[in-house]
Amino acid sequence: MRKNVERISGSQRIGFDGEYRGKTSCPSSNDENICSAQEGTKKVVKGFPRGFAFIVTLMLAVLACSLPGAVTPGPATETLATEAPTSIPMATPTSEPVVNAPLPDLPIMGNPDLTQFHMLDLMNGWGTTETSLVRTVDGGSIWYDMTPPGASSLGYTASVYFLDALTGWVVMGGTDFYSGTMALTTDGGSSWSSVAVPFSGGMIQFINASTGFILVGRGAAAGSSAVDVFASTDGGATWLPVYVMQPGGGNDVNTLPFGGQKSGISFVDSLHGWVGGNVPMDGFVYLYASSDGGHTWGKQDISLPNGYETAMIEVGNAQFFSDSDGILPVRMMADLFSFDFYVTHDSGVTWTSTTPLLSRGHYSMASINDLFVWDGGSVLDVSHDGGQTWNSIATNVNVPEILMKFEFVDLQTGWMLTGDALNQHSFYKTEDGGATWNILIP
Repeated sequence: MRKNVERISGSQRIGFDGEYRGKTSCPSSNDENICSAQEGTKKVVKGFPRGFAFIVTLMLAVLACSLPGAVTPGPATETLATEAPTSIPMATPTSEPVVNAPLPDLPIMGNPDLTQFHMLDLMNGWGTTETSLVRTVDGGSIWYDMTPPGASSLGYTASVYFLDALTGWVVMGGTDFYSGTMALTTDGGSSWSSVAVPFSGGMIQFINASTGFILVGRGAAAGSSAVDVFASTDGGATWLPVYVMQPGGGNDVNTLPFGGQKSGISFVDSLHGWVGGNVPMDGFVYLYASSDGGHTWGKQDISLPNGYETAMIEVGNAQFFSDSDGILPVRMMADLFSFDFYVTHDSGVTWTSTTPLLSRGHYSMASINDLFVWDGGSVLDVSHDGGQTWNSIATNVNVPEILMKFEFVDLQTGWMLTGDALNQHSFYKTEDGGATWNILIP
């Protein structure tokens, strides 16, 4: 299981991974500058010009306020407890099936029209349709309806997080940013409980069955987004604010800046977390870290590779595979688009660049070593040494116009979801590392 979460509710879509976010056809991932790659070639870039061919779209956003420099987090303004905080580690992720339980006592949904999905391991995963929440226990062939009572609209923007095959949370939005209902299950959706929550959705992460966080969108302006952070220590039954962005604030030394679009939130334990994002500013790395459970945040600097010092940078959601080992995906946009998967072996204290890969596609991080980047075309880029070297695999599909998402759980097994302009979705699986994709849901 991988500690990565992917979605924020409503119009405040916090996301970086290149996944499709709307209800029309997925934007094309084609680019005349990178489509000439041939089968078997390595599209590795050590550096290239620093212009900005993409500036027309990104510079439509204007910073609403200036961004703080590197800071040292100060005292927390709110606390969950009066005693000194102690670090609670995250559950150890694995790609092996989390449970080997009997088939769910749930109605089967034949060929669900998936709008999003996430596989937890080789067998277990969840997905949404426009109106339903579904799960699979056989790797995506059969899907069961586990929709919480009262959920009427899920679709592309549902806030869903499953820690394992049985334990999950779903936020159903209210009438505004400040009200909603969270449904909780501990039996794989056979039964649900619900609690009122002071938010309508967000980016959810639980590091274990008790301790969780949610990054909540509170509204956006051009190039900016207001966010709050809530935490739970009782499995989601109650949520307390640990960070609240004040109106007109977000610029002092202990806060996340209002400026910039946030990619998501990721914690390696109960104290240490990160928020990434992007801002239309040359060479600015939008990465903020907390060491006190999200109460205060300071900018964390990372070194850009040679040739990218003035590129525009997007920082994705950190993903940890142990208490110390993690990957931070960084997209660098100069004349062309490149990825660099920064690695840490010290729980995020430092992040080290690997080898930039020329690509503007989606990505999947199956393990600390197994990385995949793909735009849906005839060539899938893979690394099995943590991004140090890359190779290309020829695929039997060519879907760059309609690829919504793909995901691997190990070096061989992956899934992808496509969606066309008519909102027709198809779901595929590979068991040979991405060379051959077989359709599961037409």
